[in-house]
Amino acid sequence: MKRRNFLSEMTWPEVREAVRSGCRTLILPLGATEQHGPHLPLATDTIRAEALAERLAARVPGSLVAPTLPFGCSDEHSGFAGLLGLDHETLAGVILSLARRASGWGIRRIVLLSAHGGNARALELAALYLGRELSHLEVWYPEELASIGEATARVGEKDGLSKRDLGLHAGESETSEMLFLRPDLVGEGSSGFTGDMEFVLERLYAGGLISVTKSGVLGDPTRAEAGRGSRYLDAAAAEISSRLPAHRSEPR
Repeated sequence: MKRRNFLSEMTWPEVREAVRSGCRTLILPLGATEQHGPHLPLATDTIRAEALAERLAARVPGSLVAPTLPFGCSDEHSGFAGLLGLDHETLAGVILSLARRASGWGIRRIVLLSAHGGNARALELAALYLGRELSHLEVWYPEELASIGEATARVGEKDGLSKRDLGLHAGESETSEMLFLRPDLVGEGSSGFTGDMEFVLERLYAGGLISVTKSGVLGDPTRAEAGRGSRYLDAAAAEISSRLPAHRSEPR
């Protein structure tokens, strides 16, 4: 079924009419191509980003959804086969280039929606570049990722799951989301590192994820359920939309 506000599924006259009718916000989903354990595909973050964008667009009137970028900043996954990524400056430059073109046909606000935490530095740089060159364009991205994590954690807690079960990468939460979105791509998972996740972050930046877990899994995917994955996505989209400031052209 055609999704009416997805650029990739619209004709150019449809885009023109959408902008004329007030669609001035562009949601740009950002994913990654990187390992997600032996049970999830490399496109996991890309698939999740598009699903989040679709849910967010339903909550944000006057928004269009750009095609999802499948490459992110993923060098922390070096050592695992299949990695394809970009430097932070390169991804920021790609975002700037896309924004230039979108601004030309009427977009006045861009929402950078990343499903991969490793893109954070690139988003900061992109916001800086955009502010310098396209000052008329509003740029927003969820800087406080912890709040989104807390929103999904509350969903898991209701089912008796800890944050260590949900994990930071390819654990219960991402596996549940993929069971809901693309069960055909999900294999049988096994528990990965379920220790102190703060400790993991320190090790991750120093020696990459492979120094912490040889399987690439942080969390316990064996407890994943598709229904809970749907609730995780809805909770994340609701949290993001609640933090999105009103467009300057919208009534306050």
